[in-house]
Amino acid sequence: MLNTVAASLAGWMLGPFILVPWAALVGRSSVIFWSLIATLGCQVWAAKMAGPNDFIPFAISRAICGVFGVIPAILGTGYIMDMFFLHQRGKAFAIFEVLIIFAVVGGGTLGGFIAEYGPWSDVFWWTVGPVGAAAISVFIFVEDTTFNHSPNAIQRPPLPKSWFANRVATFLPGIKTQAVGPGKGAAVYRRFIVPLQITITPITLLVGTFVFVALGLPIMQASTLAIYLMPPISAGGYGFSALQLAFFTMTAWVGIICAQFHGYLFNDRLPLAVASRMGGIWRPEYRLANTLLPGTLLPVGLAVYGVGLQLRLHYMVLALASFIIWFAALLALPVCYNYIVECFVDTPVEASVALNSYRIAFGLMSVFIITQWQGAVGVGWMWGMGALFVLLVDGLMVVVLCRGHEVRKYTGRISHSIAVTEDGQKIIEQPTRNRMADVERDLRSALARSS
Repeated sequence: MLNTVAASLAGWMLGPFILVPWAALVGRSSVIFWSLIATLGCQVWAAKMAGPNDFIPFAISRAICGVFGVIPAILGTGYIMDMFFLHQRGKAFAIFEVLIIFAVVGGGTLGGFIAEYGPWSDVFWWTVGPVGAAAISVFIFVEDTTFNHSPNAIQRPPLPKSWFANRVATFLPGIKTQAVGPGKGAAVYRRFIVPLQITITPITLLVGTFVFVALGLPIMQASTLAIYLMPPISAGGYGFSALQLAFFTMTAWVGIICAQFHGYLFNDRLPLAVASRMGGIWRPEYRLANTLLPGTLLPVGLAVYGVGLQLRLHYMVLALASFIIWFAALLALPVCYNYIVECFVDTPVEASVALNSYRIAFGLMSVFIITQWQGAVGVGWMWGMGALFVLLVDGLMVVVLCRGHEVRKYTGRISHSIAVTEDGQKIIEQPTRNRMADVERDLRSALARSS
């Protein structure tokens, strides 16, 4: 089972580097639509692989599904940057990123319910409907928001106003959504290169390392949950059925929903409050104030999870730990994505591609090392070490929070064209404070002139 999970994660990590650059040729909307169609095909393919010799084709279907399935989650950041102002992006990223993870976790929960009462292939058949509905919704409703903000950039001609002609221009294949010019090949090539450049910039390395650990460990927890809970009690597990495992994963649902509310309330409010205290001048690092709470909670959740497994505590202890882990992880994830995207405002999608690779890498790696890791130190210390790793990378976030504006200067050594931020903008006007003596003096002067 873990091998197929690894195949999916590998596709999830590699897919954006391969497919996202083609948005420069046919537009983001078209790439999203056709990725959904390919994802639907892969789900049907996986459902048909029910024979005794079908494991390899099944694993290949999972890898290809990962390549295409992640694309809407990556390209969505471009729409957020096109449609929302700076003071709204915290909410937008919170809703967007949390819903993505909620879909991942929720799909596993529903799959558990289905597997309890039917053949395992139904776990893939039921997804055909939602994925197909998503593709139809994209075709009907999604508009292409591509706009080059450079002052001398060539803009595309207006798209047709009639609905059907507009849909054809947007999705079949979508070339008309991009500016007309001889440099389309160069634009596609540049979008292959820019994510690699962003991946190795110092600021992305620091934040990406935090994401690598702080988001990779929850992915590892979710992908290995069955190997702890489903073995019989005599074998050291908890004897969960597929149905019980599905109910258990709803603890992550609660954590994700709570993170959604917290992000909506504070992901913009807190950074703007910091900016107000700093004279109304904006720095992207103010976003990272929202990582202090998850940076504290996540090690606690991982430690409780490890102790619960080591001492075979009641499964409700594990449920509490799972809630804390996912609540903390989903507090941090949107903030990190928002920050990195605002460090590269002219290339938001490429920045999202870069950070996605860090997010998935630990979860992918853990599939291959978890058995040896657990065998070397025990299950309790394995998760305890994870908690210590989070504390270490918390230090990196403190460095970025305090000195990130200086670290970002090194981006220009890799490429000046990507080193574009909104740093230094005046976003809050400070109210003028007048002393009473000055007011009275001005009033006397006005009365004297009128007389």
